[in-house]
Amino acid sequence: MGTPTPAAPVSTPQAHHSATALPPETRAGRPAVRRPIGSLRSAAAAWYAALRSAAAADHAALRSAVARHPWARYLQIAPVALVLWGTDDVDRFRTGAALAGIRNAVAVNAISRELGGGFAVTMNNWLAVHPLVGSSAAWYYIVLQGAITGIIGVVLIWRRVPSFGLHRNALIACNVIGLVAFWLYPVAPPRMLAGYHDIAARAAPVFSSILEGKAADDFAATPSLHVVWAIWVAIAACAMIRRPALRAAVWLYPAATIVDVLATANHYLLDVITAPGVLLLAYAIALSPALARRARQRPVAAPGPG
Repeated sequence: MGTPTPAAPVSTPQAHHSATALPPETRAGRPAVRRPIGSLRSAAAAWYAALRSAAAADHAALRSAVARHPWARYLQIAPVALVLWGTDDVDRFRTGAALAGIRNAVAVNAISRELGGGFAVTMNNWLAVHPLVGSSAAWYYIVLQGAITGIIGVVLIWRRVPSFGLHRNALIACNVIGLVAFWLYPVAPPRMLAGYHDIAARAAPVFSSILEGKAADDFAATPSLHVVWAIWVAIAACAMIRRPALRAAVWLYPAATIVDVLATANHYLLDVITAPGVLLLAYAIALSPALARRARQRPVAAPGPG
């Protein structure tokens, strides 16, 4: 009688599962390969998802509050006012702003003259000998920047213009850009240099001595936020105006603002030239979240066969 052959081990699903469930260190004697990058990516994705969920909840709560209290919509002006305070007081927190502002003003004035800005001196001299026109130009500079911009912002909210959020964020962004520029490169206006007349000080000495002496306007010439805001007003107004003739007419406001800031010696030609670039960058920043969301939602094309 032959020796019985031992039965071959039977592979059961449970046994197979147990084998594959063993730790990686016991498989073929190879050490486990850790993947910290994948873990970090997963953690970052989870954190981003939680952040978006919280932001969505906050946005929903805000919309609900606005629905219950319609006047709360106008609180959206508060961030603009906060940034304005920052641009107005930036020179208080920067050591040496006055000295650097005068030094940089000489350089900016020379560049502006090289660019053909010498005509601004002629305009400034003309206003100096025509006090009535000079006074009107000074009050235009003092009042209209804040007043017209504020009126347009309120009307955008009141009329519930769909693009209000874009214009609001662009206005905030352009002021933040200005704040950074004023901090890094303070520039005194031409009225503080020899050869120019301070038209605003003649027309409104109280404004010049009390307000301007404490504001960043003393060292915040470049870029010209007066011109930036005026262009913003024209763009935002065009979102509410349908008639082509009226749309063209609103651009007279930034044109008049450019003439005014040069003639009153509050800005250089270089300040005016850089203003549209500041606003363009501000709108690009304001548009970037929407463009990023659109890119994430865009379906990925499946690879073709072969």
